[in-house]
Amino acid sequence: MARDFTCSLHVSRIGKGLKTNDLKAPFEKFGRIKDVYIPLDFHTKESRGFGYVEYYNRDDAEAAYDSRKDIIVLGKPVAIEFARGQRKSSREMRPKPQPQPQL
Repeated sequence: MARDFTCSLHVSRIGKGLKTNDLKAPFEKFGRIKDVYIPLDFHTKESRGFGYVEYYNRDDAEAAYDSRKDIIVLGKPVAIEFARGQRKSSREMRPKPQPQPQL
């Protein structure tokens, strides 16, 4: 079943200490992975609780998505959806400065 999405999956409910290889391992059986990215909090440098797995081939991403209920990462179930939009740069991910009140 073809979808008009990228070859990237958004994976949430991951632990703060999760490493790239920990996230990659359960997804490798579905096909060749192009990239795994776990965004970090700008201040704490810890995982923000989600990551992305990008495949070279959309069919592989769809196979992983179709098996999403069976994918376990470090012993815990995760939530998987197709990623929407383009990957943001680290600059775009930073919190925006709040305007200072005028005195």
